[in-house]
Amino acid sequence: MTAERVIVFIDGNNLYHGLKERGWRPWIEMGSLAERLVGKNRELVRTYYYNAGPPGGASHQQAGRYYIDQVKGTPNIVFRKSRLQRVTRVDENGTYDTFEEKGADTALVADMVECAMLDQCDVVVLVSSDGDFAPAVEMVQRYGKRVEVVYFKNRMPFVLEGIATMREFRLSLLKEMDPPPRSKRRSRRR
Repeated sequence: MTAERVIVFIDGNNLYHGLKERGWRPWIEMGSLAERLVGKNRELVRTYYYNAGPPGGASHQQAGRYYIDQVKGTPNIVFRKSRLQRVTRVDENGTYDTFEEKGADTALVADMVECAMLDQCDVVVLVSSDGDFAPAVEMVQRYGKRVEVVYFKNRMPFVLEGIATMREFRLSLLKEMDPPPRSKRRSRRR
């Protein structure tokens, strides 16, 4: 009997914020995460990771770029870069500028449907708490593929419940994972 072929699709921005909200380390090793999501008796075909990288000050951007470079350098991971768009928001504290990620969800949907259509997998694992993926999940299933959605507690995409297999993201997925290597260059303060 052949092992099920699995492709993992990671919504990087959604994953980052889900980890941070729980107080867990947001910079994790994607290859190890994908392997844990797939498990021992299935074959990991590849992992797709979607993210724009961080906005912000120089040190925040530098750390984010370093992390993205680590993800890109991980074997068997396809990195899809999205973009950030500045938007103005209004809330009870006034008007402020922030950034929105653009293009990641569209790229993820296109890749997920293409992989299903080309019969590159038997199972799709989608790491996201975003219910907007429901139409794509249904389309992937029309190609005879099973879909597992990995979401964060209190952020379950209820529209996907009953459509896909739902798996809560647990801290145990992060145990025994090596942190990404640190830069050898350190700033010296005197």
